[in-house]
Amino acid sequence: MTFMPYRALLQVAVISLLFIILPSYATQQVKVYAYHLKPPYLIDVEEEKGLYFDVTELLNRFQPMIRFKLEYMPRKRLNRDIEQNTLDGLIMGVSPVWFRDREQTKLAWSNAFMNDRDEFVSHVKTPFEFAGPSSLYSKTIGGIRGYYYFQVAPVVTLEKATLVETGTELQLLEMVVKQRLDVAVISRATVNYLVAQKKHWQNDIHFSQRPHEFYSRAIVATKSMQAVIDTINNLMRDPLFDKALNKLLADYHITDKDLEIVR
Repeated sequence: MTFMPYRALLQVAVISLLFIILPSYATQQVKVYAYHLKPPYLIDVEEEKGLYFDVTELLNRFQPMIRFKLEYMPRKRLNRDIEQNTLDGLIMGVSPVWFRDREQTKLAWSNAFMNDRDEFVSHVKTPFEFAGPSSLYSKTIGGIRGYYYFQVAPVVTLEKATLVETGTELQLLEMVVKQRLDVAVISRATVNYLVAQKKHWQNDIHFSQRPHEFYSRAIVATKSMQAVIDTINNLMRDPLFDKALNKLLADYHITDKDLEIVR
């Protein structure tokens, strides 16, 4: 009978133990979905450019246990997955109101990572100030095809205003600059990004003092992923992470000065 030397036996035992232990310490892979297919949130999905890709990378950089991977997915499919309880990842850049979870009891929510607001944007030569539904009467209003604007829709339904729909926010803003619309609804972060690319538009834009809507953007998941959301919330309380996040937002022309919540 041949006996294995003690040292070799010990090596086999250690290797076997590692195979048992290491999987429990393996990095967890977590998908993150985003559906805002517009700048600065998702600039180029194929090239993985945009704010949401960079926020995802920031989450990866500040902790080693979870590897987040961002993907684009249409809102309708995400809604279906939530309804059927088959959502297998997080959703970035959303508000509890949009998912009928104002009290944040149905889903697991992170702390907000930025403020945002949908603006009424007009030309400085014909500045528009929103003062309730009647201020929209007789206006030609621009919006994105398929979007629902709760301040605008009732007025359009009453045929008191005309809604012109386009495919992109860039088209909307260009129509405002060329005075082909009385007013358009565009998120402030998107306007800031587009105007930074086309600086000659800067002096043509007027924002209503009262916006269409103000909100914060957070990350959401089903309750089964509460531990992952807790990890994200812990990161957001880290001063170093907060500093890096604020710098990232500023790089995309998103600042508290422009995006503070005004009630």
